[in-house]
Amino acid sequence: MQKRFDVFGIGNAIVDTEVQVEDSLLRSHGLQKGIMTLVSTEDQMTLLDGLTDYEQHMAAGGSAANTMVGLAQYGGSAFFSGKVGDDMSGALYRESMGQAGVEFDVEPISGTPTGTCLILVTSDGERTMQTSLGAAAYIDAPDVDTERIASSKFIYVEGYLFGSPSGSKAAIAAMEAAKHAGVSVSLTLSDPSMAEFFIEQFKSATKEYVDLLFCNQFEAMVYAGVQDCNEALKILGQDSPRVFMTCGEDGSLVYDQGEIIRIPGYSVPVIDTTGAGDIYAAGVLYGLANEMDISISGKLGSFASARVVSRMGPRLNGRLGNHISSILRGAHPTVDLET
Repeated sequence: MQKRFDVFGIGNAIVDTEVQVEDSLLRSHGLQKGIMTLVSTEDQMTLLDGLTDYEQHMAAGGSAANTMVGLAQYGGSAFFSGKVGDDMSGALYRESMGQAGVEFDVEPISGTPTGTCLILVTSDGERTMQTSLGAAAYIDAPDVDTERIASSKFIYVEGYLFGSPSGSKAAIAAMEAAKHAGVSVSLTLSDPSMAEFFIEQFKSATKEYVDLLFCNQFEAMVYAGVQDCNEALKILGQDSPRVFMTCGEDGSLVYDQGEIIRIPGYSVPVIDTTGAGDIYAAGVLYGLANEMDISISGKLGSFASARVVSRMGPRLNGRLGNHISSILRGAHPTVDLET
């Protein structure tokens, strides 16, 4: 059958507030650098109230949503399933996704605010996140659109969903529907803390459903229970036939049904690593959905990832799809590209 979407993405719909801070601020608040922590709205606001002297950047975000936007920027067709509140932030979120070219059609929740994430970015570009899920925590199995999933080439499931009981149900329902419809399932581990605290759910879902697993080297080592990323990749390959593992500027390693493929990275000035893994997955999924080989798909992911860490914020501007030939010819992520 003709597929309407390249990828159906499902995850937490979150409005991000990014702030550049010093490492000392993280220490003073007892925050673990580079980790996402679920917090109450009150705790999040208390921390934010102490940052009034810092410049703040707000934008629609969420891991899977960022991936779907990146996919659309490459020229792909994407649908995003996530829950927002019936509030101003929710309305702006919906408008933002539409402007990015991503279909977003999930009934909002009344009386519960749209989810928010406070992202603290240190001078090395590392991001530390304090997330209040709000309405995002209420996405559940009944919200999963099985018809749209069946009309997709891939589904992409955000690992953060396993942080709430209903989100976990939605993730499994989406993967089950994809498996039933013969749609390829991709999953991202999302964060080292998620891989640690929900390891059994991740392993069970990966073994049962996942055709393509995304992770970074730290998440991979937590999942595998080893301290060597190469060994970790092979262990993950026992649970999923394909694994894409990012390794910062060293690029990425791909486990493809027993074969290991190295995708070169880029050396760029790192400003903010927020969204790097999200847009890497976007490039890979766009390539694979359009029948490109693994190396080319990985290169599209690496280029977009290097470009996003060179600026503030989890998303890029412009149409990456206009420059695929330049990327494959060796264009560098820091050069100016016309939209």
